[in-house]
Amino acid sequence: MKTSLTLARFHLLSVWNWRTSHLSRVIEAPAYFLFMVTGLDTLVAGTRVDGMAYDEFAYAGVLVVIAVRALFWCMGDVANDRKWGVYAVARTTDVSFPQYVGSILAANTVVAGVQIAAICVLKQVLGRGSPGQDLRMAGLAVLVCLLTVLTGCALGFGINSYSKRDLMTSLFSLPLVMTAPLFYSLDGLPLFMRALAAVNPFTYCVLLVRSPGTDSFPVQAVTGCLVAVLLVLGALYLAAGRHELASNEQG
Repeated sequence: MKTSLTLARFHLLSVWNWRTSHLSRVIEAPAYFLFMVTGLDTLVAGTRVDGMAYDEFAYAGVLVVIAVRALFWCMGDVANDRKWGVYAVARTTDVSFPQYVGSILAANTVVAGVQIAAICVLKQVLGRGSPGQDLRMAGLAVLVCLLTVLTGCALGFGINSYSKRDLMTSLFSLPLVMTAPLFYSLDGLPLFMRALAAVNPFTYCVLLVRSPGTDSFPVQAVTGCLVAVLLVLGALYLAAGRHELASNEQG
């Protein structure tokens, strides 16, 4: 635990040292809520989406956008670490794979937690808050971020070049956001989008985060998230068995 926390400190110091580059990690989600969600809410004023007021519906969506971003930021962090950073240094000592994963989990969850807290506070400031419900949704969003950070770790150990890292981010981040019911209901969408939503893990993540605002137990959401957990644990197991000292990228 001490080793993981020490490495996590180095990760967070790296974020601070590169704070200008990482500034978007903090301001992006509040910008989504402040501008996009507020703007769309004026178009659907008084309309309920899946039984919820739109600002409540989209609040959960923004929280899950943070989780999506955490996945790809973590994937990039691990890919970078294997070439230059904490992992490459740590592997010259007796730091284990679980200790390194624990450090990445701690550091990236702290950053995501700051973003989640900012959204929760912003919602209250805008007069759209339901404090108890909002906090429950935020807590579930933190759990989802834990899962996505672990997913990013597993993916990061399969990436040996910056070009592949950038390709993965560009190719998958937007489709994952657009094919899950983050900002609109799946009802009435084309069949191909509903089919993609059915296999998109973030569909079940956002249903779980949104569940405090519904009256029924989220069986579908919990089942989908449990399947995602099992897949991520399997991916981490494979990564632990084949991780190298550092990235083999040349140049």
